[in-house]
Amino acid sequence: MRGYEVLAAAERRPARPFTDPERTAADAAVMDRMLQRLRREARSWPRRQASAEVLKHTRGGCRHWLVVPSAPALAGAHDATVVGFFGDLRPGMDHSAIYQLEADVVARVGRYAAAGLLGYYDAEIAPALHGNLVLFGTRGVPPQWHRDRVHAAAVASAPRHYRAVRLHRGIIPGALLGRGHLAIQQTRYFDFTQQPAWHGLRRFG
Repeated sequence: MRGYEVLAAAERRPARPFTDPERTAADAAVMDRMLQRLRREARSWPRRQASAEVLKHTRGGCRHWLVVPSAPALAGAHDATVVGFFGDLRPGMDHSAIYQLEADVVARVGRYAAAGLLGYYDAEIAPALHGNLVLFGTRGVPPQWHRDRVHAAAVASAPRHYRAVRLHRGIIPGALLGRGHLAIQQTRYFDFTQQPAWHGLRRFG
């Protein structure tokens, strides 16, 4: 990708520890747990359920927010495309604006069901530490998602709220509600502590 510094599969950048391969492996484990939780939720829904929004909190108070615009599309999906977002928030800031943008994005997911959006899942891993899992029934991310004005606003605001971001792309082979595990195929890295921001790319497999 133009403008990205390519990292080898096992390469380390001591000045940018958020790019360590172990961080991607840890994110993949979190994403896989999110997938298993999504599957449990989806299997409990009535057969004729059209859509779903699930908001639950763990005993520790962490939030799990799942939105599925079309339950039948989710149930019938195969070889789903996965996008995972993990960011290191800047300390000492009011992040209410980014949380509001997320709520605005979620409110619009229904309009992208026809374009292939299957689900949006935000998991609070620890207080103020979130991982996002977005699922598409298409090969790759549909362009309509990138062109959404609210999503674009969230992307544009990321440098103000995050020190660094890992953006994963991968696939879940076979039936989405089957037993397959997700595989990360590439990770893009963004370091917003410098201007212009540093962009890195690592491909796996």
